[in-house]
Amino acid sequence: MNQFPLKTMAAAAILAAGLSLTGTASADDNLLEAKLRACPSDGTSIGGVGSCGKIWKIRSGEVELDRDGEIEVEVKGLVLDDPSTGEFNGTADGVTQVVVSLVCGGSKASVVAESERFPLSKNGNADIETKLKMPAQCIAPIVLVREIWDGKVGGWLAATGF
Repeated sequence: MNQFPLKTMAAAAILAAGLSLTGTASADDNLLEAKLRACPSDGTSIGGVGSCGKIWKIRSGEVELDRDGEIEVEVKGLVLDDPSTGEFNGTADGVTQVVVSLVCGGSKASVVAESERFPLSKNGNADIETKLKMPAQCIAPIVLVREIWDGKVGGWLAATGF
């Protein structure tokens, strides 16, 4: 007896059940799901936040923001890609913490919420799970990953939607 069709139908049923439990709810609650791009060091300001001073690269980065403010940010390999930095090229150059800022407003964009500080490894990795205080409405949301430099929140190193 050939069990392939039976196993295939069972797998399809399990997949369909999983999608019906998780797919609809997360799609309705999701405000933003996007990839991060590294700062190009061209002076691009987003929501009044200046960009990085050097060229950065990112191996991968993803953001998921729900309407209630729950946010998950995964950053992998956010490091300098600038030969002028010498021995620090390919590292996070002493940036050991980052914050996540939410920018809303389209052409009149501004930072409307910011997270607490999260660690960034020397290899440029960070996993952030937190809840932002959301405004009543957020038009054209952009998420920024910003450096902590000399104890202060600085420019953005990676962002969605620019």
